[in-house]
Amino acid sequence: MPELAEIGFRKERLIARCAAQRAAIADAFHDLERPIAIVDRAVSVVRFFRTHPLLVGIAVAAIVALKRHRSMVGLAARGAAAWRLWRAIAPWAHRFGVDFPGRRRREKAGHAAA
Repeated sequence: MPELAEIGFRKERLIARCAAQRAAIADAFHDLERPIAIVDRAVSVVRFFRTHPLLVGIAVAAIVALKRHRSMVGLAARGAAAWRLWRAIAPWAHRFGVDFPGRRRREKAGHAAA
């Protein structure tokens, strides 16, 4: 029977040790909650921009236009250039399956609009 008492005592020590380790792990994770939340948010933002590359292009173009040309005349000139680029690229991009919002599709000859 002394062996059973020794086994029971050892079991109690192991249970106490496991409880202490669980508490230490919980404290470590508690300290990491905020950084993990920040990283999770950053990953979701990156995923959003990967699925919407047009927004990234627009943002970069706006930053470049506003940084280089602070005057209204320069900004208007950049806007006109961007509009001409948009008009040139939109039909070409449509052939490759990229559909821009707000773009009117041209009717083919002989087909009436529904």
